[in-house]
Amino acid sequence: MRIRRTWLTVAALLLLAGYFASGAYFVQPDERGVVRWFGRLPDAYRRVPPGLRYALPWPFCKVDRPKTTEVRRVFVGLPPEQRNAIAQGDRDAISNTLASDMLTGDVNVLKVTMVVQYQVTDPALYLFGAENPEKLVRATVQSVLIEALAGLPVDQALTIAKAKLQMETLNDSQRRLDRYGCGVHLVATNLETIEPPRAIVTTFQDVVSAKKDGERAADQAVSEANRILPKARGEAAKLLVEAEGFRETRVSRARGEAARFLNVLAAYRQDPEAFRQRVLLQTLETVLPKIRTYILDEKPGDPRMSVRIVEYKGE
Repeated sequence: MRIRRTWLTVAALLLLAGYFASGAYFVQPDERGVVRWFGRLPDAYRRVPPGLRYALPWPFCKVDRPKTTEVRRVFVGLPPEQRNAIAQGDRDAISNTLASDMLTGDVNVLKVTMVVQYQVTDPALYLFGAENPEKLVRATVQSVLIEALAGLPVDQALTIAKAKLQMETLNDSQRRLDRYGCGVHLVATNLETIEPPRAIVTTFQDVVSAKKDGERAADQAVSEANRILPKARGEAAKLLVEAEGFRETRVSRARGEAARFLNVLAAYRQDPEAFRQRVLLQTLETVLPKIRTYILDEKPGDPRMSVRIVEYKGE
């Protein structure tokens, strides 16, 4: 009887020792430990670093060890597997994508798949700040993405606004998640696909191509204008300079003629008769060298007439 009691005591001690020994746990390098007492987080909470640690076993304590260095990811919008099913012509997949469609600012429908990468920064907030952190991240990013797309026309969303769309979604989503207090840090948001529905993709591409052709034509027109305008400006400047020179010449000539006329008028007023004679002589000197003079010499009784041509040279 005594031996039996001894064995029972030893067994109880061994069980008790095993029970308390079960409180040992190991935190991996990519993990951080969170110890709860009776299901509640103590006020003096601290993250348990990596290594071999100990906490009282259940029901006293419970240890959670979320990974804090792992980059997790979720898909927002159209999941890849559903997109692949659509590419294969699955009608059920096509009909089930309506809930993930997103509208642009000019009321165009787009199929969007965004990959969101995030890390756990605060294990306690990640475990207890939200019931389902991954679902919260997906819903937050999706709401921000819908708002951002609603402020963009479809051609910008498909071309030049992708980088801006990703950055705005990342920053706005992070601010909202910080307000929610879920202990999550967004690493990146990447638009994996953004395209119109397959039923209209050909027509949509034609519209986009037409817009690009229009932009290209506009660029060519601007280039041609940039080539022609400097030449036209140069010719206009040349014409202005020539006109200015012609004006100066005409003005100078008119002033000279006016000054000569005033001098002539002054000389005429001093001695009108002498002025007339001088003008007559000057006129003859100018006119006579340019004409041929014919002199007829008639002899009395001679039926023939002699003609002499005299060239007046003037003296």
